[in-house]
Amino acid sequence: MVDDESPITGHSTAIRRVKYVSSHEVPEGEIQPYHQELEQQVYLPNPAVEELRDPDSAPAIDPTEIGLRRPRRHRVRYRLAQLATTAALAATAAAVIAVALADRKLANIVSIIALVAGFVAVYLSLRSRMASRILGYAIAACALSALTAAIVLTLPRHWFEDRHPDELPPAAEYRPRPAQN
Repeated sequence: MVDDESPITGHSTAIRRVKYVSSHEVPEGEIQPYHQELEQQVYLPNPAVEELRDPDSAPAIDPTEIGLRRPRRHRVRYRLAQLATTAALAATAAAVIAVALADRKLANIVSIIALVAGFVAVYLSLRSRMASRILGYAIAACALSALTAAIVLTLPRHWFEDRHPDELPPAAEYRPRPAQN
């Protein structure tokens, strides 16, 4: 749809809405020329950009020089959040392996450790802006460890017990019977 009577443009209005601006004709005597001398630009010194004016310098801007300096405590929180996220994922995998190896006690302990590490990772990720970069990973690791802990802690005890066939509870015709002479 083209709006030919648009006071600004005759461009298509299908992409975006045209905003009409009310204006009036300016007579020839009221037009004021634009003087570039009145415009004064202020250039603030930037050491990263100043280095680029030297032809021998590297042709790229290091983003760490342009951005704000981050305090050491923010970097420590970021690294600890990464470590806690990795620990939560590793402990979750260890809990699954412990269940596969039928070690219930170890699986319960490791799944609780994974859950605590996941909550610590989320807490540390929320503490600083730099650490919030990995908040999604921390939440995913925490959710995975919570799901694993819920499954591991609610598994039936008899799944982990090795019983002799004579100690099995009486069942239907599938119970193995001792051979008689």
